[in-house]
Amino acid sequence: MSQMPRLLLCALAVGIVAAAALLLVAPAATPTHPIVGIGDDKPDLFKDPRFLALGIKNVRLDMSWDALSVGYQRAEVTNWMKEAKADGLSVLVTIDHSDRVITERVHGKNEKVSQTRVLPTVAQYRNAFQAFRKLFPWVTQFASWDETNFYGEATYDKEALVVGYYQAMQQACPNCTILAAEFLDVPKSEGVPMTTWARTFIKLAGGQPQFWGLNNYEDANHLVSTSTRQLLAAVKGNIWLAETGGIVNRTDVKDPGFPQNAAHAAKVDNYLLDTIGSLSRRIQRIYLYEWDAKTPRDGWDTALISYTGAPRESYDVLAETLESWGIKPNCTISSVPPTCPRLPATP
Repeated sequence: MSQMPRLLLCALAVGIVAAAALLLVAPAATPTHPIVGIGDDKPDLFKDPRFLALGIKNVRLDMSWDALSVGYQRAEVTNWMKEAKADGLSVLVTIDHSDRVITERVHGKNEKVSQTRVLPTVAQYRNAFQAFRKLFPWVTQFASWDETNFYGEATYDKEALVVGYYQAMQQACPNCTILAAEFLDVPKSEGVPMTTWARTFIKLAGGQPQFWGLNNYEDANHLVSTSTRQLLAAVKGNIWLAETGGIVNRTDVKDPGFPQNAAHAAKVDNYLLDTIGSLSRRIQRIYLYEWDAKTPRDGWDTALISYTGAPRESYDVLAETLESWGIKPNCTISSVPPTCPRLPATP
């Protein structure tokens, strides 16, 4: 054999050995998972060791656009924000309709008039947003309006107005992360199809927003991904599941087409974290709603902690999923997470 083939064979052998060595020492590719947060307008979770032990760093607050101008709401928001900051948590604020009720003269009589369907002008919205930012400058994540396509919100046919809100937020806080809209995956009988709403918004805004929100209760609780996939196909930006979770009970809906109980809710939360969360890298976050229930008669109950104070199966699903992703609980704060070591039984 000539000298040249020998050199080539030696070089090839060295290359193979080097490649094999790299395979042995190189770390495996780190799997990516959505960031998990908790949404709850009650401050209970901030003092609950079972929450603190999980290591979750993201929370979400749904807030009336004019909350700071209403005494009791301002106090509630201020306290909630104080608690979140004290725990070092990152906050997503979803802007929602007013909860005010005012007295007006109607047909010659003084009547109480709800303001839930009264939308602010862009100037009013901008002023309220700037007032919030002045009080809480450390909060930099927002959704322009809650469930914009739902007939229950006056925004369902006001895409141009919501574009104005979105652009006002961008101008007031260029470095903030802003969800252009936050959709609800309801049937056509209950809202404008979110893909239709999104396309109209994009056209009016003159471009594709970088972030969108989705509250995909219907998909999740039916254990399907239909509407979530539809939104992924309709927009180019990233999607945050800003409010979702397994429904344990709703007093006004008796036959939704799926079981409403804690066992099914746990299956739903597992499906959200495992299946829907892995549909696309563009699904960046999942905020499970809510932390705890208050009474057995709560009108809406998707809580991880029962009204009795006991953790539900969904809490176990969340803790075990986080552990599988490498986010281990701090068992010195609470030994309740199911992945914490069990104490030996007392003889």
